[in-house]
Amino acid sequence: MHTTFHLPRNAADLAETARDFAALASDATAADRADTDVLEELVEHVTLDYRKVDPPGRSLGDWDTYESVITTSDDRPVATLQGTGRILYERSHDGHMMMYYREKLTFPDGTAETAGWLDGTAIMGGAWQRFPLVGTSGAQLGRLGIRSFRPTPEQPHALYQSNLLLTGSKHVESVTRTPEELDLLLALLGPFVCPAVNPATESGRLEPPARSAFAPA
Repeated sequence: MHTTFHLPRNAADLAETARDFAALASDATAADRADTDVLEELVEHVTLDYRKVDPPGRSLGDWDTYESVITTSDDRPVATLQGTGRILYERSHDGHMMMYYREKLTFPDGTAETAGWLDGTAIMGGAWQRFPLVGTSGAQLGRLGIRSFRPTPEQPHALYQSNLLLTGSKHVESVTRTPEELDLLLALLGPFVCPAVNPATESGRLEPPARSAFAPA
């Protein structure tokens, strides 16, 4: 039996973009590059609409939408954000609720988008989470970066700490010409910075998620 696989038309540029992002995610000196913007100690003011499928607690299938205003620590505006996420899996080795998110950030000079997995259990404990960030319009088009964030202990559903790292990448524009291409790129970059939905256990065995929103126990 012969099977033909069709690679994306821009497979080479996708590979180069992934290489650029891997270097950015692992290189602490990237912030020193001339084409890089590092925005740290930002404040994210979140308006959250959380929908529970099985109140009162959190459970598989819960979803949310939210709007955020991101400012500097002295209240200067940086960007606005629209996002949505859903709890899709309960991870087998630790029972953590894994959520998938998608976001659009609007800066004064353009837009960027994120997508990726979030450890819903860990973030409610105050752990930092990270998403890949891809510029999609205006002066942000062709940029690549990382968004990191965590809730504050005082207002975990309304106030977040946030950081943004954005740099230039000559390959991004060629691999984000359609929504489908943008989705492909974000899916490719996510594993570099996002938590694994179901990593191997200490025994080395691979196990499926304990439960899924697609087929609840």
